[in-house]
Amino acid sequence: MLIKRSLKKHNVPQNLSLSEFREMRNKILVLRQNGGVGDILMQRMMFEDFKLIFPEGHITYACPEKYMHLTENHPFIDEAISCDKVKLDNYIVCYNISNPCNRHEMRIAPFSDKHRSDIWANHCGVILTKHDMHLNLTEEMKQFGHDTVDRLNVKKQPTVLFCPVSAMLGKNLSGGQITETVHGLRDMGLFVYSSHVRPTDELIKLNVPIVADISLRKWMGVVNAADYVVSVDTAAFHLSAGLKKPLVGIFTFIDGKVYGKYYDFILVQKHRDNGDWDCGPCYAWTQCPKDTHNKRKPCVIKITPQMILDGAAEMITN
Repeated sequence: MLIKRSLKKHNVPQNLSLSEFREMRNKILVLRQNGGVGDILMQRMMFEDFKLIFPEGHITYACPEKYMHLTENHPFIDEAISCDKVKLDNYIVCYNISNPCNRHEMRIAPFSDKHRSDIWANHCGVILTKHDMHLNLTEEMKQFGHDTVDRLNVKKQPTVLFCPVSAMLGKNLSGGQITETVHGLRDMGLFVYSSHVRPTDELIKLNVPIVADISLRKWMGVVNAADYVVSVDTAAFHLSAGLKKPLVGIFTFIDGKVYGKYYDFILVQKHRDNGDWDCGPCYAWTQCPKDTHNKRKPCVIKITPQMILDGAAEMITN
């Protein structure tokens, strides 16, 4: 559904010939000049509706080179290129979706209303109706993931991918939270493994296998191999939701009810809507309005391992 005409023009070539205009008129550039992985995955949710509105349009999606693997095999993206290589003069219309989310979320904080995919799409003049990432992993990616996890899972137990840390430190679980959660998941008869950019000290101490320092394509396969996923608000959460894995999402100062609006998952969060928490989520990225212990936010500290394990038990029985 189109909600408004919102053309963001960049360097429109002057004195176009009629044939040049005919060549360019249906070319649409959607430009993302920054990361991260979770945002790029959520942006995949936009393009089906773009094609429904403008079937004859040729959609080019540009993002940083390091994230290009996340754009593969999308049925409604005609071309994906690195934003460093894009030539704006080749397009009459460019939608730059690099910053609308932060502006919107900070403007209405401490409350939130829209999933990020909706914010980006609205910036382009579109109301989304589908919200599907259209993740189509290759057989090679799937096989790598299953082979990797099978080698680690000697007892051939049901597997749970546990991701307790994020690139944003304020979302990370503490050593104690991690330890008790791992023990509890193991007591449920699950094989616990993890996958991060780099090994996590607490997980190493617990002898949790960590698949680290691999390409994004291989990482997607490793996540896909999990029977269950328990994750803080990080890329693994969004990928698991897109892959429709049984999922527990652990949220703190970001509203999990909004970020997970179109996902089927179990939310673990101290949330104002629950009636026992007046603090948030507040979207206070760098500062906390309440006293903190060791610079950790109360919304993180107040999440108990039992809350996470209760969520995991509900996930398994669903």
